[in-house]
Amino acid sequence: MPEPCPTLSVPTVPKSFSLTGSLSSTLLGLVGAVLLFWFVANRNGFGTLWNPSGLAIVGGGVTIATLIAFRLSELLSALVALSRIVRDDSAAENHIAEMIEWARVYQTRSIQASEEKLTEIASPFLRLGLQLVLDALPTEDVLQIMNWRIQKFAEQEILPSRLFRTIAGMAPAFGLLATLVGLIGMMADLGSSSISTIGRHMSVALVATLYGVVLANMVFKPIAIKLEQATARDIAVLNVMLEGILLIRLGRSPASVAEAMGEFLRDVKDEVHGHR
Repeated sequence: MPEPCPTLSVPTVPKSFSLTGSLSSTLLGLVGAVLLFWFVANRNGFGTLWNPSGLAIVGGGVTIATLIAFRLSELLSALVALSRIVRDDSAAENHIAEMIEWARVYQTRSIQASEEKLTEIASPFLRLGLQLVLDALPTEDVLQIMNWRIQKFAEQEILPSRLFRTIAGMAPAFGLLATLVGLIGMMADLGSSSISTIGRHMSVALVATLYGVVLANMVFKPIAIKLEQATARDIAVLNVMLEGILLIRLGRSPASVAEAMGEFLRDVKDEVHGHR
């Protein structure tokens, strides 16, 4: 363990370094989608955009294909992952603050106090890393173990976004299927129907294609993109915490660790969001 040093006033990680959540943009997007649908439906008539048969074929077809393509556990994980879309990312600062506070206890060379403080840490990743530091594992071993945890996390968290991207590819296909079903029915009545009746049938058939396109590009694909962004942010935060764990293992003071964490979070924000 590093030699004890005088108690330091450890600077907190500035809130300006926070990776801002996507709640506001998600809400704006939802409001925009509602206004767009209202505008289109108001100009064309709400009845023209309603097709129960097409909706049943698109929704039912996508649901059945998804159940066949994925395991039930993967579907449940994807539903749980939806909460990440609107999750607040301020937890990164809380994890860093817990790390700095633990480092202050660790520098006193009190193993019992360090172990007790370790049980208060919420993040399993951070708790494991600091436990390895407490066990005095070599730095190379700590780095290898924690990088393996980050890799497993990335593999696990990419599955929900991949699922929604797959569904986004299915939706237009089932929209076309519903359109073909409608056109087949229209062609069957072609000899006994008027032009106006045929036009109405064709309009209803094409609405099914609209359902598939809208579901793919305004629901499932945006969800996949949001989940991919959330995964990228989480991995970036895990790497920042890993840097802090390694600095503590190398015997750096809590003050220097806090300063480095602030710089790392600033760099992460610039990489994810660009310069503001």
